[in-house]
Amino acid sequence: MKLLNTSPNLTLIGDEMAIGDVIQDIIRMGPHEDPLHVLDLDDVVRKHYGWCAKMPRVKPYYAVKCNDDPRILQTLMTLGTGFDCASKGEMERMIGFCVKPENIIFAQPAKSVPSLLYARSEQVSMMTFDGAAELEKIHQYYPEARLVLRMRHDSKKVRCSMGKKFGCDPISEAPELLRYAATLRMNVIGISFHVGSDCDEHQVYYDAVKIAKDLFDYAKTIGYDFSLLDIGGGFPGDNNKPIDRYAKAVNVAIDHYFPAELDICIIAEPGRYYVASAVTLVSFVDSKRVLKEKQEDGTEKTRMYYYLNDGVFGTFYCTALEGQKAVPVVDGRMNARLYDAVLWGPTCHVLDQIAVEKLPELDVGDSVVFENVGAYGAVLANGFNGFAMPKVIAYLRECTWKTLEALASGAVDFIHDGSSAVNGQQAAYEQHLFRNESCSIRLYSKDHPF
Repeated sequence: MKLLNTSPNLTLIGDEMAIGDVIQDIIRMGPHEDPLHVLDLDDVVRKHYGWCAKMPRVKPYYAVKCNDDPRILQTLMTLGTGFDCASKGEMERMIGFCVKPENIIFAQPAKSVPSLLYARSEQVSMMTFDGAAELEKIHQYYPEARLVLRMRHDSKKVRCSMGKKFGCDPISEAPELLRYAATLRMNVIGISFHVGSDCDEHQVYYDAVKIAKDLFDYAKTIGYDFSLLDIGGGFPGDNNKPIDRYAKAVNVAIDHYFPAELDICIIAEPGRYYVASAVTLVSFVDSKRVLKEKQEDGTEKTRMYYYLNDGVFGTFYCTALEGQKAVPVVDGRMNARLYDAVLWGPTCHVLDQIAVEKLPELDVGDSVVFENVGAYGAVLANGFNGFAMPKVIAYLRECTWKTLEALASGAVDFIHDGSSAVNGQQAAYEQHLFRNESCSIRLYSKDHPF
């Protein structure tokens, strides 16, 4: 395997390699004391090209909270995305990366005064609100801000409903808030919504856009001429969850209610979409316990307990918080007997349970791999019980590195619909990128164990 070490923070791999080859080498060199997050930056780039091709009218503002690894942020900055920031800390980070303030939306409807003052000092003017008290606070501390009214429109099929915490009712509250903003002479520029995290209902986007259009029309009757629609996040990002049906619903809705000739800027706040499939966890069995359980018929049933070096207080916080199922992949053994198995994390907390599965017998030092852990797996991890948080190791193919360098230097002009120009280099790069898609996002399955 050819590896080119560019820095301690990033390793280049040959264009012909799949990230699965890298992971297999990591496993062969194990077991490792710390859990490892293998970050495939090619996957992030591929997701961006996919977004631009499927929703060319919608500019992504990546939700920094989802995964704030600097290599992800800098890659997306190079590709020209905007950024959805929810705190002073996130804004400071992106401003530190020289992101222009107009490419940041302060999408936090309940802002602290210091964060609001910081946004004003850095001219981050686009921000959301959903209540009168927030409007009054912005009027006092940042009166020239460009405001986006966040309405509530929840999907019933989501992992986490955002409307429980944020968003005004579009019928009973939004018109009143717009009238109040007008009396304060605040610059409201548009409407936003968020259907919920990891949405499984594409039609909800169409319905939300339709309701937003009604608010656009109402705002015009009181003197506003809105210029922005923010369709939020909620787009899935696992490697087996394409966004085609979501893109179709969004495109049909915006083309009908906000045709291009209206010149409305349309943005979104995807997080999980960009990073979920980009990270694979490689964990190892630290210990095991074999239980013999007496059955009612007098027979014995064997149950396996495996204690991994990662758990709910690390990568799998969302497993406990949101009921997100963790799917382990282990080294397949032909015709191996399967046992009822419980996968535990390393801490002493009884809630540190990752999954219950039927698995072949594992030994201490064996690997257990989990795909699709890039969304919230790192940012919610903590050091409970003194155990190490996952170590992130990043990989990028040489061809992608060269293209990103060209974008950063200005030799390539990336256009949001996915096209760009540099003497045919980009076309060749896109062929390379998608040629490698199958080998880098379908790494492991029970039918094809490593």
